[in-house]
Amino acid sequence: MGGSAFSATLKASSFPRLPPAVYAALKTRLLPKLQSLYSFVAVPVEAPEKPDFGDLDFVVACPKADRGGRTTQDAATPPNAPHDVVQSVIGARFSNCMEGNRTSNFAVPVAEREWDPLGHAQDEEQRRGEAEGGEIFYQVDINVCADRGEWERIVFFHGYGDLGMILGLIAKNAGLALGSKGLRLPNPPHPPVELSESFDEIMEFMGMSMEIWKAGFNTKREAFEWAGTCRFFDPRRFRSSGEGIRKVKQDRKMYAEFVEWAMERAASAGEAAEELEMRQEREVKFKDEAVIYFKRKEALDAQTRQRELRIRVKDVFSGSKVREWTGLGNHWKGVKVVMDAVRERVGGSEGVLRIFEAEGEEGLKRVVLAVQKELEVE
Repeated sequence: MGGSAFSATLKASSFPRLPPAVYAALKTRLLPKLQSLYSFVAVPVEAPEKPDFGDLDFVVACPKADRGGRTTQDAATPPNAPHDVVQSVIGARFSNCMEGNRTSNFAVPVAEREWDPLGHAQDEEQRRGEAEGGEIFYQVDINVCADRGEWERIVFFHGYGDLGMILGLIAKNAGLALGSKGLRLPNPPHPPVELSESFDEIMEFMGMSMEIWKAGFNTKREAFEWAGTCRFFDPRRFRSSGEGIRKVKQDRKMYAEFVEWAMERAASAGEAAEELEMRQEREVKFKDEAVIYFKRKEALDAQTRQRELRIRVKDVFSGSKVREWTGLGNHWKGVKVVMDAVRERVGGSEGVLRIFEAEGEEGLKRVVLAVQKELEVE
């Protein structure tokens, strides 16, 4: 984050880029300290071939008992350990803290000559010369998760730099949505259908080896080649922009390099231009497979039924019809009161339709007028 979280207190120059050896030593030092406060603590695996680091990101979940006797078993326990305790334990001087399921930032001072035994004495001296007052800090970000499940998802999705975003782009090419919350099936105008929160399950569906992911990647190319094993990925049909694909910030260099790699693969594989209809057919195929694989057909059908129900109810039980039946004119608040009461009495939209199908519009009108009279809405 380059010190931006502390702009009111510290300049960006106070947060130098960290050589890999310095970054590794800081991680080794702080990891056990945070493990004393949280049951689950991890640093997402860093991007391969990264020359230096801007900050150290921890992902944590489930605070342990604190000085006030709070325990992880208490129903009212907030997901974060007390900020003052965290700041003291990691030795931070400044903080920008967020309560609850959020990310907090801490500025930990770099002790004089701390980088000497790590082989970076001159680097430290140079960084101090560039910083205001000669004092430099590590920025430590702590992402507090709501529970262990979210912790596991965040650690995976943010592992290996932009690799999670790359997988999300590949999934988008198949008409699916993959993010730190798992895999979803877009189903406009309804909310997305949740397919799975388990990345082990999701990777299996996508035809990718979690064992290879866990073994790690020494180079970005290795990570790209693993991403390319996804059965959704076809470089000849790959899109990195266009409808439904968000523009990515320029600083996402690994993401941009993957797009270049995919384009090179497409060029070597030969052209496979396809019409929009063909691409849509391909997306439908993958969506259908996802619905079957994750056993979500019932949920998808339920959304479809609800949409059809809303359309039918709107035709037979609209505000304008109720206004006409009740003679309430422009008293729209009264119209709403009557309609809400009718739905409550007959069992929601389904009940409204049952009355209409059994007794027609006149039967529904009788119920509306009876409710209006009972409520004395005029």
